[in-house]
This record gives sequence, C-alpha cells and structure tokens, in this order.
Amino acid sequence: MSGGVTETTFVGRHAETEQVTRLVRRARLVTLTGPGGVGKTRLAHRVAEMIGAETPGGFRIVDLSSLTDPHELPRVVAAALGPAPDDESLPPVPEALAARLDPRGSLLVLDTCEHLAEPVARLTVALLGAAPRLRVLVTSRRPLGPPGEHVYPVPPMRTEDAVALLRDRAAIAPAPASFPAPGLDPDPGSGQDQGTGPGSSQGTGSTPDPDPDPDGLAALCERLDRIPLAVELAAVRLRAASPAFSPALLARSLDDRYAVLTGGGGPVRHQSMRAAMGRSHELCGPVERLLWARLSVFPAGFDLEAAERVCAGGPLPTGAVLDALTGLADQSLVRREEHPAGARLRMLDTVREFGAEWLLRLGETGDLRGHHRDHYLRLAGRCAAEWPERQAEWAGRMRAERHNLRAALDLCLADPARSRAGAALAGSLWFLWICCGLPDEGRHCLDAALRMHAEPGPERFRVLWARSWVALRQGDPQTAGRLLDLLRAEDREGHATGHALQIEGLVALVRREFARAARLLGRAADGRATGDAEGPGGPGGRGGGMSPEPPACHALAALSLLAAGRVGEAAETLARDRRPRDDPGGEWSHAQTEYALAWIERIGNRGRTAARHARTALAGAWRLGDPLLTAACLELVAWTATTPPGAAGKAEAEAAGGRVAAGLLGAARAARDSQGARAAGWPVDAMIRRWAEAEAVRVLGGAGFDTRFTEGMAFDLAFAVDYALGEKNP
Repeated sequence: MSGGVTETTFVGRHAETEQVTRLVRRARLVTLTGPGGVGKTRLAHRVAEMIGAETPGGFRIVDLSSLTDPHELPRVVAAALGPAPDDESLPPVPEALAARLDPRGSLLVLDTCEHLAEPVARLTVALLGAAPRLRVLVTSRRPLGPPGEHVYPVPPMRTEDAVALLRDRAAIAPAPASFPAPGLDPDPGSGQDQGTGPGSSQGTGSTPDPDPDPDGLAALCERLDRIPLAVELAAVRLRAASPAFSPALLARSLDDRYAVLTGGGGPVRHQSMRAAMGRSHELCGPVERLLWARLSVFPAGFDLEAAERVCAGGPLPTGAVLDALTGLADQSLVRREEHPAGARLRMLDTVREFGAEWLLRLGETGDLRGHHRDHYLRLAGRCAAEWPERQAEWAGRMRAERHNLRAALDLCLADPARSRAGAALAGSLWFLWICCGLPDEGRHCLDAALRMHAEPGPERFRVLWARSWVALRQGDPQTAGRLLDLLRAEDREGHATGHALQIEGLVALVRREFARAARLLGRAADGRATGDAEGPGGPGGRGGGMSPEPPACHALAALSLLAAGRVGEAAETLARDRRPRDDPGGEWSHAQTEYALAWIERIGNRGRTAARHARTALAGAWRLGDPLLTAACLELVAWTATTPPGAAGKAEAEAAGGRVAAGLLGAARAARDSQGARAAGWPVDAMIRRWAEAEAVRVLGGAGFDTRFTEGMAFDLAFAVDYALGEKNP
C-alpha cells in the first residue's frame, strides 16, 4: 500500500523531517499544526514517504480539504484505503475500515482536518482501537484533542532553507561565494582598543566582511515570515517579472503583501496568501475574529496584560480575552514564546497584516492605536518608578517590549499635542539605549524627540542627557559636548545640574582627563546638593527625579581615580556609596562598583578576592544584558586570571591562567565587534585589556596567545560568560 509523491522537489526542512519521523515511529497519533501555508502538508508527505518505506503496509494520504459534510468522512477515508479484502459492500464503520489496512502495520495521513477536527478525532480514535498496528499522521491548523495525541507545531522555515526554496522555485542561481584575499586577515578590527594583543602577528591587514545576503533573498524571505507558501508565491512573482524586478524591490512591495502574493497553483487555499488566511478567519468565532483584528495593533510580541488592556472593550470584555487568545492559539494564529521576561505571545506578520485589514474595516484602527500608546506610556512610567530597585527585571521586560514602545513613541511624536509625552517616554527609556545594547535605536528615538519637542523643560533635559551619553558610548565626545552645551543653555534654573555634571565628567573620562573626570563625577554623585529638581518620570532616584543615579557616578568616579593611579581615593569614593552591595535590584550600578573593587584588589595582588569581584561584576552585567559592560567584565576576569610577575606560583598554573585570559579576551573582542564599529568602551576598559593581554602573552608567548585568542573569538557570548564564571569549559 503506498501513496502519491510530491509534485515538486522537497527543499530544506531536514531537522523537522527527522524530528517528525522519530515522533511517528514512537507515537501512534501525531498532529502537525501551524498557520495556513507553513508547510504542514508537504512535511507530512515527506515523512509519509520515509515511514512508508519501512512499513509493511506503506501509507495512504487522505485529502480532507474539500470535504464539508462530516457524515461523509468515513466514506472518503474508505475510498482512499481501497476495497475491503473480503467484502467490498461492508459499510465504512471503523472496524470495516481497519479490515482494509495491512495487519502488519501501515500509516494513514489525514490532511487538512481543522474544519472537521471533532469528527476526525472520533474516527481516528476508533481506527487506532480497531487496528493495533496503525499509525496516523494528521495535518491541521489546530490540534484534534483526543488522548494520546502528540502535537508538533510546524515552524516557519529556517532562513537558509527559505532562501534555497526561493532559489529553486524562481530558478535563481546561487550567489558566488566571497572569500578574503590570500594573506589578508578576515577580522577587520585594528587599533589600540581592537588589537588582538601585544604578541599578535595578526591585524596588519583587513578586508571587508563578505555580504551575507548579496542578492537580497534572505531579507525577502524574512519579510515573508519564512512561510513556504509565501516564498513560493514570491517565486511566481520573480519568475514572471522583468530582470530589473529584484528581490529587494519585491520586499519593498510587501507592505500590501496580500495583493502581491497571488498566482500559485494547487488547491484554492494555496493560490494566494489571502485565501490561506481567509480560511483560518472562517474557522474562528466572532470574538476570536475581533481579537485577531485588535491584536494587529501590536507590531511585535505582547503579553496577556497588554492584550487585555489594549484589546478589551465592547463585545470583548476583559474576562473574555484569555479564552479568545486560547482559541487563536489553537488555530495556530498566535504563538506562545518563552522569554526571560516571561511568557509572550506573537503573531507572524502575515497573520497580523490580515488582522489589520479587518481592524480598518471595523473602523477601530485609530482607537486601538491610542489604547496601545496609552498602555505603554503607563508601563514606561511604572518602569521609571521601579527601576532603581528592579533593574534586571525591568531591563528584560522593556527590551522585550521595545518594538511596542517604539510604536507608542512614534505615535506620540506624530501629534504635536503629545510631543511632551513622547519626549518623556524617550528619556525614561535611557537605560535601554545606554545599558542594554540599543544605542543606535536610542540615537534615532532621542533625536526624533529633540526635533519634535523643542520646549525647554524636564522632559527635554532628560532627552539631551540620554542622547549625550549615547554619543559617548558610540565614541563621539564632540556630539556629547555640543548637546551638553545645549542642555546648560536651556536649563537656566539649574534643574539638570547633576545631569550636566555627569556628562561633563564622562566627556573628561573619554578624553583621558581622569582627575577632572573623577572630580566632576563625584560632584554629580551628590547631585541633590547641587539644586537638581525632583520630578516624576525621570531616570534618577526613587520617584524618577532628575539626579543621575549616585551609585553609577560613584563607581565611574572611582574608576577615573584608579586610571589616574589614586587607588586610596578610589576606595574612599566607593565607601561613600551607601547603597547595600547585596541589594539585588541595582545590577547596573553594582556591576560597575564590583568592577572597580576587582581592580583595587588586583593591584594589591589579592588575586582570589579580585577574581570574586570580577565575576560578580560579570554576572550583574550579563543579567542586565549590557553587552559592552559584559565585554569589559570578561576582560577584567581575564586580567584576574593571570598571575603577576614575581608572584609565587607554578608554571602550569600560570599557563592555565594565560589560556583562560586569552580565550576570554577573544570572546570579549567578538562581543565588541558584534555591537558595530560605533560601539566604544571607556578608556579604563582599554587599560585593563592591555594589562590582561600583556600578562597572557608573557605566559603563552605571542603565537600561543594568538591561537587561544582566535579560539575565544568563536565562543558564543553566553558560553563565554559561563566559562568566565567557572560553569563551563571549552
């Protein structure tokens, strides 16, 4: 007994094919779920061919997409199975259907069952009971629900698989590979802060990294959500278009994807993306359709609280949102994703844009965008108030919400009457731009806020302060100095004196004026004594006042003193930081304080204590998600891993410490490179880096250092952090 094969080549999906095949071998009922067009049918056919080749009775595929009468289900299955061996007149009851199957074992594929889920579930349970060696593979946009069902959600394709599919269907030749010229170092960085080390022979030449997507196919596939049906429909467009119509042009036209993605062959439901989504829409109840439309206002993921606050109203009360969400998730229209900040929900862009069309038809687009904006303004206010005590928690949550926050900001800044609220939002998210690795996005948002809100006041002062700091983190002290002058010119009453002192101190730090930086940052740490106003919504202490966070200033002042060689004064400065060091909420400030303490201990040749402080700093930076501080702390751990010249110790231990140091320095270099050419650390980071490199080269030699450094550059950052904390070995 066998079934048909697919009409076109099967491209990609190797991991999914292997996973589903293993699942079918050990489970008798497996259901492939996913939104329309995600490739459930094609994957099921592929798995059936593989399982059928090793099953005595082979496989049969039953297409139920056009069946509307559930009473006809047994007869349709009977027709696919063929006549009964003894009596062809037997009615198609489960026992009679089972008699048509090979008793040694067979596979039955029931394709496209979402509109008949309950009758298919009943028939499947009966068939499995009547045929002990039968296995059933189902494709459906939602699970069937009987006991013993194993559900496999079919994900969108991997990017490389989607590109391969697009090339195959559009007959596009592979792009030529690009390799560095012989003798050139493929790693482009160089210079004091980017060098591979004192003993390195590398870094003398460079070549630009090859373009990973020279023909724009990967970007196009990402815009298509890597949904196979969408990719195949795009291939139809590319085949039919003139040679001048590039994948990049097609990607830009996808703002109206449902008008573009048409013209496919096969079943009606696969001839356009609108038909595929329309079928799912028909299967939803009225409340689920309404929620689908309203959820389209979220540009990215969201949590249950946001869905209830933004989408409830009218025929959809707050208490009904969870049930409606569950229904959409059952239809594979909403996906649950685990995130460090908690469970989140997401719709693919293809699903979201279909909902947006319906929201427009309902006339609710403007109201829902307003609800969305107001919710995220309130969320940002809560974050500003609670940030000092719950930094890592809020950093993770707001990083996850950054696309929603950006949408709220854009809506505020598009309305002159709400520009003040937009500026307050942009400024209150300073920690995202400065501490959480999003300086480019911060620069864009803060610049937009400055353009749209020109009225001097606390909101604009805060934006100027944050934008200055972003400029410094991107190695641009000139822009920071210009913004500092503007802040002081507009702040005639001195409400932002502490902010201005802090930025002036940081500019001095970047310019290596360490003594002046320490003096200015020390004054900023006592900002409440300088006349700074306390007001709601700011980035400072409790209640969001204008003062810079004193612990951050104390730590930066101490680092400046250490760079100037004034170790005793640095220790005294840290002692003035009255916040308990075991307070779990201040990860960012604590990490910088621990960094300074590790430096003090390392200079005093107290290696174990220095290493403990360095690892504590690294753990805090990693929890917060600050990539530059994490890289700096990796370098600090590397320095503490080395043994100072003249210290008692065995050569073997020194060599081990040198290998650890070189590997971590390589990992830190890769982390910095991943932040782009504009990312810049503080000069004190470069000092630690040079000292750590010098110690490691002394122990390993130049060639040994280079080898281990290169190995470290290949570390995943999470692995490098675990390695530095002593939790993993390479």
